[in-house]
Amino acid sequence: MIVGDTTPKRKESLAVLVKEQFDQKGIEANLVRNRTNSEGHKDQVLLETEIGLIHLTATNNVDPNSGFPTGSYETGSQTYLADKDYVVYGWNTKDKRTFIMFVDPVNVKGKENLSKSEIRDMRNKELSFVVK
Repeated sequence: MIVGDTTPKRKESLAVLVKEQFDQKGIEANLVRNRTNSEGHKDQVLLETEIGLIHLTATNNVDPNSGFPTGSYETGSQTYLADKDYVVYGWNTKDKRTFIMFVDPVNVKGKENLSKSEIRDMRNKELSFVVK
């Protein structure tokens, strides 16, 4: 389950869940903190893996109809997508499951927000998983 009362804590929690899943599958993954990408965006936490660099975003909203903003609240900038191979969206559900969805950054670019159902539709089915 994703835990944390702040965005950085939820991202860290999501990173740990993804890393644990990768460890079980024999995929090397390491948490990286405070890394600046080629567009000048500083990521608080992300995963560097053998399948690529992963941006993490998590919400504490369990409403199935809610979504995620895909750009900066102030400017709409999406510089965080630079150099990333996947964006991982994570959320808990009312029935205590945790959805972890891997999305290609190409599907995120240019969008202001994504609903949870849109994320499920565009997810990479081999990598995405649910924790019960």
